[in-house]
Amino acid sequence: MKLREEALQRLESLDLGGYAQRRSYLDGNVTHLSAYLRFGILSLAEARDRAWSADCDLASREKFLSELAWHDYYRRVLALLGEGIRSAIEPAKSGWGVDTYERTLPDDIVAGESGLACIDAFTKELRETGYLHNHARLWFAAYLVHWRKIAWESGARFFLDYLIDGDPASNDLSWQWVASTFSDAPYIFNRANLERYSAGRFCSSCPKRSAGCPFEGEYEAISQALFPHKKDENVPQPELRAPADRMVMPGKRPERAIVLHHFDTMRPTHPAARFAPDAPALFVNDAPLYDEASVNQVGRTIVYAALGSMQSEYRVGDFVEESLRFAREFGAEAAIVTESSDPALRRRFRMLGEHIEVLLVPDDPFVTLDEEVDLRRFSRYWSLARRSLRTAASAANIVPLFSN
Repeated sequence: MKLREEALQRLESLDLGGYAQRRSYLDGNVTHLSAYLRFGILSLAEARDRAWSADCDLASREKFLSELAWHDYYRRVLALLGEGIRSAIEPAKSGWGVDTYERTLPDDIVAGESGLACIDAFTKELRETGYLHNHARLWFAAYLVHWRKIAWESGARFFLDYLIDGDPASNDLSWQWVASTFSDAPYIFNRANLERYSAGRFCSSCPKRSAGCPFEGEYEAISQALFPHKKDENVPQPELRAPADRMVMPGKRPERAIVLHHFDTMRPTHPAARFAPDAPALFVNDAPLYDEASVNQVGRTIVYAALGSMQSEYRVGDFVEESLRFAREFGAEAAIVTESSDPALRRRFRMLGEHIEVLLVPDDPFVTLDEEVDLRRFSRYWSLARRSLRTAASAANIVPLFSN
């Protein structure tokens, strides 16, 4: 089965029953859609529409939509800040200075030999399968940053080396959220929390189950031990203003044009392909571009597999050079591309535009925000996104959408 067809089948068979109540448990109801969404094999809009038709409780529908919204939110932050997401967006709220954190991963973490059953199991699962439940990702990140005092950037790179859904926006900004360089407070957990959501699968066999567990205790005591210099006051951070959405479609399609696929939109129905369905299409396998965009080896394999569902020529080489060569072969005067928030791709589009007209087609929107939005915190974005979802659902005669 081709990857696009596999993704659509998984989406169609999606069971959101009890999603809100169980998704935080390691054995709970999770969708496993993230890799398809990361590479645009499925669009956020398609997943949103599936939620509208799902037979489930309103709380689960809202929770699923809010999880999709996190993807959209992080992509918007990436589009606004670009490579700035690779550095701390705000000062950490931990009370520790930047120089406190080591920049190199400890050998015991890399080898999965920390002596903590949970952490070592997470390392093993990540390296062997390329997957970790979101809750496990948060626990691992919190342990590395707050207990071991390792810079979040090092942990984020470690994840991107292995994750099958390795999305720099979701990954790096989630690590920053845990580290409190893009949130109001450091994220921590305790043993009771881990035992509850993992059904005790790690603690029962851990060498430190009886003594020496660093996660033992109440949250207040753990916080005081980890952050003795933390100040209680919350210093306001500057707003991250993004303009209202403007869906600017290209004008009249040029008579001679090519369509360019890229790793953010690996589905045959992406907007550029729909805009020019009969135009010659090309995908360029550009290893330096992959490196720059942090697309790991597993991700490259997924992208290659997704090409089986797309009608296009496949070439290996420099994205700009091969695209220009392809355009010359067909006498094309323009290249049509679906927009991306990835800074490496955006840079290639600009470089290509120095030689040939580049028509950027907006990607299928998850929501349309009709006013300027502050992306400093998800809650500020979500208040507008939720309103947009209500409006769109009402227009599609899907009422009610949320429980309140």
